[in-house]
Amino acid sequence: MIRFFQQGIIIIILILFLAAFPSFLQIDYSTQSLKWNFEQAPELFGSFFSHIFSGGLGTYELAGRERPISEDIGDNFMTSLKIILAGVGIGVVFSLIFGIFISRFRLTRLVNAILNLFAAVPDFILIIVSLILAIKFYKATGIRIVSLTPNASALNIWFPMLLTSIAPSLYLFKIVAVKYYQTSGEDFVRTAVAKGLRVNYINFQHVFKNIEPFIKAELTKAISLAVGNLFIIEYLMNVPGITKFIFQNGEIQPVAIGLFSMLLMSLITYASIRMAIYLFKRGFIYE
Repeated sequence: MIRFFQQGIIIIILILFLAAFPSFLQIDYSTQSLKWNFEQAPELFGSFFSHIFSGGLGTYELAGRERPISEDIGDNFMTSLKIILAGVGIGVVFSLIFGIFISRFRLTRLVNAILNLFAAVPDFILIIVSLILAIKFYKATGIRIVSLTPNASALNIWFPMLLTSIAPSLYLFKIVAVKYYQTSGEDFVRTAVAKGLRVNYINFQHVFKNIEPFIKAELTKAISLAVGNLFIIEYLMNVPGITKFIFQNGEIQPVAIGLFSMLLMSLITYASIRMAIYLFKRGFIYE
């Protein structure tokens, strides 16, 4: 418990420092150099906590107007949470289906080769290429599958979800595929095959239970990849998500609120995926 509180305090201090970083770093035009200015740290941090303890979240600037953060953060938070949750969820489901349950088919081997090729390409390039292809598709067919306006509702949600799932899918699929081939060579799997047990039964009752710990261990990495891509996706596609508070200006209040919201979204996503895996085990795996 003490360690948990220590980690929480360190995370809070780190987020506040990152949010106030633009205010701490200043340019000295007389010497043409950068200098640190920590004198205003007590005032900045005190202002942040005073807004929190007063029941509000402070204000931020939007299109030249000052707006209260509390009025906009709810919808923006839910938009980003849906994108992250769907992106990581797609990655987990995709990796399990293609990495375990249908990995014996030849089509899966082709998919594996294609994904290994995509894994060598940086994520932001895949995102940009996907946007270009979507625009080309619209020009060729007249069918709009993506929109760059913030009030496009579903058009501004499902495509970001798909793009956010690219990095977690590639990462988790590679982990699951490697562990699957390692587990397939174990003695208990060979014994199950020798007994004539069905492949699906072996995958569910033996292979999955041995790969599950690795999925749980790498889940935090997959979420961090999705969050990192969320910054790029929401900025390029003008999605009204939580990153808006981070990109709008360099004031500590909206940036800190945005970073804390990102942390909360990551925790919710992690807990939701863990719960989904638990329910999957309870429903399909015999203990």
